[in-house]
Order: sequence, then C-alpha cells, then structure tokens
Amino acid sequence: MPIVIRRYEAILVGSILLLSGAVIPSSWDPPIKDVIHPQIRLPPKHPWIALTFDDGPHPVMTERLLGVLRRERVPGTFFVVGKMADRYPQIVQSIARDGNEIANHTYNHPRLTRIDSVTVMNELAQTRGVIRRLTGKDSCLFRPPGGDYNKQILRMTSQAGYKMILWSILTNDVQGATPHMMERRIMQGADDGAIILMHSGMPNTVTMLPEVIEKLRERGFNFVTVSTLLGLPSDDFYAPRDVPVRDSASKEPRPSLASIK
Repeated sequence: MPIVIRRYEAILVGSILLLSGAVIPSSWDPPIKDVIHPQIRLPPKHPWIALTFDDGPHPVMTERLLGVLRRERVPGTFFVVGKMADRYPQIVQSIARDGNEIANHTYNHPRLTRIDSVTVMNELAQTRGVIRRLTGKDSCLFRPPGGDYNKQILRMTSQAGYKMILWSILTNDVQGATPHMMERRIMQGADDGAIILMHSGMPNTVTMLPEVIEKLRERGFNFVTVSTLLGLPSDDFYAPRDVPVRDSASKEPRPSLASIK
C-alpha cells in the first residue's frame, strides 16, 4: 500500500511541475511539425428529399406513377389506405417490388380526431396487417388523413411504436393545382430533408413529376424513402406492437388500451 501511495504522489507532483513549466519534455518527444495528425473527413453533403404519395393505390394513376419512378430510378414512399390495398393487392406488391416504401394511411381514411381511441388503433392495425400480408414487410410509419391529429393520438400511437409522418411541402394536387403550380411550390420549398406530399390518383401529379425530378437533381438532391431520410432501422425491433382489431358485429367488449399506454 505505501508503494501505491508514493506512485500516486509522484504522478501528482510530476503533473503539477509539468503544468507550471518546471519540467521540460524529454528530448525524445517528436517536434510538433513531425507529429502526424489524423485527418477528419466529413461525409459529403447529401441534400436528401423524399417523394410521398397518399390515398392509393389507385387502379390507373398509381401504375403511371410507378412508371415514372422506374424510368427516373427514384424511390417513393406510398402511404396506402388499407381498404384500397385490399382492393388492388397486385399494385401494392408492384410498389414494393420496385423498391419503394409502403406506409400506413389508416384503413378507411377517417379523421382521427373524430373517432375514439380504440378505433384509431384498429385503423392502423388493420392496414399494418394488410401491408405485412401483401409485402412480407412491417411498417411503423403512418400519416393521419388530412394531417388531423391531437396530443392524445400522438402519444398513444408513439407509445405503441408508430411514427407519425407529416410533410414540409404541400403540392395541393387534390385541390386542383396545375403542374406548373405544383412545380413552383416544390422548387420554392425544396431543402435538405424535405418531405413532399402528393397523391396517388392525380393526373397532374404524374404529368409534373418527371420535370421536377430533373430540376431537383440539377440542384444536387438525392431521392430517398422517408425511413432513409429519418435514419430509421429496418429491423422489426422498432415495429409497432399488435393491437387487437375489434369486429364491429362482435358482442365482445372493446379491448383494453392498457397495452398501448
């Protein structure tokens, strides 16, 4: 023990003398100019942008959208409505097969703030099940129809493992915006990390998209899915937990929300 104490005392005294300038570094220390400093290489700037499409799949326009994305070799994130995915399963599978991302836009497209909590979770669970059945992949991303949500919805969906995705650029394609109007909105709002909201069933969106992709590329943008944009892992650890789906004709009581709180 005395030896240990003396060692610590020597270290302490030596440190004090060195800091005070009383001790000169030994002659074998290399000159500063000869010291090799590690080079810190920052990753190249990659302005990323995500194209997203709501309300599909549409039996005609979604196929045309996929054609544009294939030709341009860019991915999209499709927020599908569950009942539409059930109606057109082959289109959903085509979306996934092309390397696009499929996310959740509820089953019946209701305004979430106008329905009860159990129904909200059932809407998401049903569509999640459809996506998994048709593609073999899970999805934790959802977009509330119309961007309609409140703190309670955000809290309970987050606690269940879902991640709500809104947007930073609204094209207004469903309000009748022309291709020129949509292009102007996108180019004015384009920034690193932007999420563009479009819809699967709008002819003007299909018309506008190739030129916008070209102009965004000229400005250095790279097109990615929303999951890539947010840096989300692909494993199922982050997938939302199952919530029982209540049959409206069933006489059984509603399932407890304890599992999602």
